[in-house]
Amino acid sequence: MDFVDLPAGRTDASFTITLRHESGAHSHVSASKLNHIDAREFRVYGDLGCYISSTTDAQAQSIFAGKRPADDLGNWGYEPQTNWGTLYTTAGTLRVPSEQGRYHDYYEAFEQAVRTGSALPVTAEAGARALEVLDAARQSVAEGRSVAI
Repeated sequence: MDFVDLPAGRTDASFTITLRHESGAHSHVSASKLNHIDAREFRVYGDLGCYISSTTDAQAQSIFAGKRPADDLGNWGYEPQTNWGTLYTTAGTLRVPSEQGRYHDYYEAFEQAVRTGSALPVTAEAGARALEVLDAARQSVAEGRSVAI
C-alpha cells in the first residue's frame, strides 16, 4: 500500500490485495490513484478460458457528466461496443456485450426496504464483513504478513 500527502491529509494512494477464498479460489484486486489512468480492468481466469474487460464505468462517467438514470433509464448504463469484454476459449474469441449497469436497483431496493420493512439489499452483516476484509488488508500491510479472517 502506498500513501500520498494531500492538503486534506494523508491518504491511501494504491494497493494490491490477494484474497484466498474458502473454496480454494483466489482473487487479486488492485487500484492506484497515482497512475493517471482513467480505466478499470477485469480479468477472470478459469479452467475453460478467461474473460477480459478493459473499460471505464459507463454509469460513473454519466454521473460525472451530470446525467441520472431517471433522465433516460432505457439507455442508462450501457457500455459502448468498443468497451465490451472478450471471452477467450479453445473455440476462439468472442466479444461479449455488457449488460445494463443498474446502480439504481440498489437505491430502489433500499427505498422499498425503508418504506415497507422488506429485506435490505445489503445486510449490516454483509457490510461489516466487507469492512473486516478491508481492515485485514490494512493489518496485513502494517504487519507484513497474511491475515486470516
